[in-house]
Amino acid sequence: MNAVFAAILFAGLLAVMASLLLLVGFRFERFVGIRYLRREVISRAVRIGPAVALAFTLIDLLVMLTVHGRHRTAETVAVIVALAALLVTILFLLLRFLSVFTTVSTVGVMLGVASLVVVLSVTSGFEREFREKVLAVNAHLIVTSYGLERDVKEAEAEAVKVTTRLSDLPGLASMSRFSFTAGEVMIGKVGANLKGVVPTDGLPELRRALIAGSVDDLGKPAHCLGPAAEAASPEMVGRLILGEDLARRERAKVGDCVQVLVPFSGGFDSAPSAYPFRVVGIFSFGFQEYDARLAFIPLEDAERLGNARQSIFGVELRFSDPMQALAVEDQVEARLGPDMRILDWKTLNKNLFTALAMQKLIISMLLVLIIVVAAFNILASLTLVVLSKVREVSILAAMGARAGARLRLFLVSGSLVGFVGTGLGLCYGLAMCGLAALYGYPLDPKVYLIARLPVEVSAREILLVAGATQIICLFVTLYPARRASRQQVVDGLKYV
Repeated sequence: MNAVFAAILFAGLLAVMASLLLLVGFRFERFVGIRYLRREVISRAVRIGPAVALAFTLIDLLVMLTVHGRHRTAETVAVIVALAALLVTILFLLLRFLSVFTTVSTVGVMLGVASLVVVLSVTSGFEREFREKVLAVNAHLIVTSYGLERDVKEAEAEAVKVTTRLSDLPGLASMSRFSFTAGEVMIGKVGANLKGVVPTDGLPELRRALIAGSVDDLGKPAHCLGPAAEAASPEMVGRLILGEDLARRERAKVGDCVQVLVPFSGGFDSAPSAYPFRVVGIFSFGFQEYDARLAFIPLEDAERLGNARQSIFGVELRFSDPMQALAVEDQVEARLGPDMRILDWKTLNKNLFTALAMQKLIISMLLVLIIVVAAFNILASLTLVVLSKVREVSILAAMGARAGARLRLFLVSGSLVGFVGTGLGLCYGLAMCGLAALYGYPLDPKVYLIARLPVEVSAREILLVAGATQIICLFVTLYPARRASRQQVVDGLKYV
């Protein structure tokens, strides 16, 4: 996939360079080509239209900024009207300088480019959000043993071996032990997963997500009163930090005590074991899957639960760059041998990131059709220009303009439409992305797993869109340009 993108990007850059050479390097062809695209008669409405539409755009932006965060309906209307007014401004500006046919072709290219920019930015925003949420809970590399038949002492010995052999890995930022329940446990009446962590490791990601309580309380003794702690000594009371949605469903707040029930801990016919835990914090990662189903506990409490419920014990590795974890995965496997299982963050969430990548690719391919349709508008408009300018082209040929000059003349025209349409499309698309990010379009976290529409503009994707558009525009210009270059002098002069 990356190789295909690199090939398209390289070809696009070549097309952009060729178009720039046509537009800058051939003065005569540029003068005549632009003259063929120009509007001859400018009405009064076209003259004052850009200023009026631009004034509406600025007023709507001012209204949106004024009511931002206070009146959602007015803000929504202001955003929609501002985008519509900006589109009308661009349309009037094009009509001010270009013919109607050329304006239609240019607007088609612009809308296709803008659509691609918005869609790619939104899908990249989803990828970024999911990556950040996933990496806030899961490390860049996870090292565990195969199987679940490990007691606490064996898990500690394996952790020491891992930290010793991997301590000098390039780019390694931190290592810490962890545990994860092999299946769901019950926190009160709600099913959840428990992740055991070492409080002394700092846990910066959990600290950033904390909305109540303190991470440091995970390492302090806790006590419970009432039915949640019947016959429990203080050293048997655990500590846990709940996800925001999980705490809401359980109606628990910081300082409350809850029971953690471990199903099938003594066999399928036995009653589940119950352990009292005190809520010392509540976190919100903004990711529904974690906020509704995850709780953090100290590793020592996880080891105690591990005797009743088999858990996965291992070591988490974090690097200065998440992509570096993918590069050193083979090196980690070579150092630890075949007895240990290594999972990187991308493999751990393979289905999620694969689905996002495929969605991005398919939607982009569909939206490219808009640019292709706009490119056929360029083909049609330039063909009409060739047919309507038969006499002028013949006069140029009679004056000594060679076939190559006539070919470049119409290539300049097509390149100009592609350049203007691409440039305006990028500007309009980026404006839509900026307004979307400022507006903060709300999403249903139960469906999309995040609460707001994410937007991330990538320079690489912007270059890819611009290059691909220029390739298409330059390609469809070849037919009318070749037709004009093959035209004979007598074709246009025999009727004079």
